[in-house]
Amino acid sequence: MLDGIPEQAPTGLATDDEHAYHDGYARTIRELDWARRHGWVPTERQIVLGISQAMRVYSAARGGKFISGRHPEWLHGRADALRAALRGEALDVDSDESRG
Repeated sequence: MLDGIPEQAPTGLATDDEHAYHDGYARTIRELDWARRHGWVPTERQIVLGISQAMRVYSAARGGKFISGRHPEWLHGRADALRAALRGEALDVDSDESRG
């Protein structure tokens, strides 16, 4: 508590950014998992192109403008998920912790 004002959890933009980032990351991992379970494994080139595209649009829209109804941080999460998949470090997103 500072000057009689109770401390609160961060709200607003920072929380929205975090939620959008985690949503983009989780959705991308789920999409890759679904594709692999159905017999399709993306090539390194396809993953790198996906990362490039996501980051290009993210850098252009980072000012807060939504893209197709998605917050720009969603694209950042998507790019990070693709990077993790490229390195073979993709996490299981079906756990309760990853849905937060």
